[in-house]
Amino acid sequence: MLKVSDLASGLAIAGLGLAILLRARTFPSVGASPVSPAFYPGLIGAVLTACGLALVVMSLKKKAALPIAVIPDWMRRPGNVVAVLAVPAAIIAYGLLSPPLGFLATSVLVTFGLLLAFRVNVLWSAGVALVLSVSLHVIFVMLMRVPLPYGVIEAMLP
Repeated sequence: MLKVSDLASGLAIAGLGLAILLRARTFPSVGASPVSPAFYPGLIGAVLTACGLALVVMSLKKKAALPIAVIPDWMRRPGNVVAVLAVPAAIIAYGLLSPPLGFLATSVLVTFGLLLAFRVNVLWSAGVALVLSVSLHVIFVMLMRVPLPYGVIEAMLP
């Protein structure tokens, strides 16, 4: 796992808290009530900012600020990094490809790509992607009646 210094983590947490706090200040007030819609997000933002700054101060006191990050051994192998990055890429690809291609085609492609990224044999990847996608289609569309996009396959249906 990537190890990030307390200084970098504290700065990130404080920045997130500050962003939440500033955004919460733009929420509208509701009448004369002291608890407005901005109260709890603002409180969370303030607490995150305070905790982040406390982490920064403790890191600087311990002189544990450097190195900012330590790259673990598993990240030095490109295949492992590709496998980790394949998951968010698959989620994005599904979101973009599902409307035009439909669930079945997109599911097969995304599952096949993920399995290849995880270094599964090509024939196994193709078989698993096909069986899994058809099984999910049967479960969701036919049994549970969940509408999934048909995409290009819709033109082939009667």
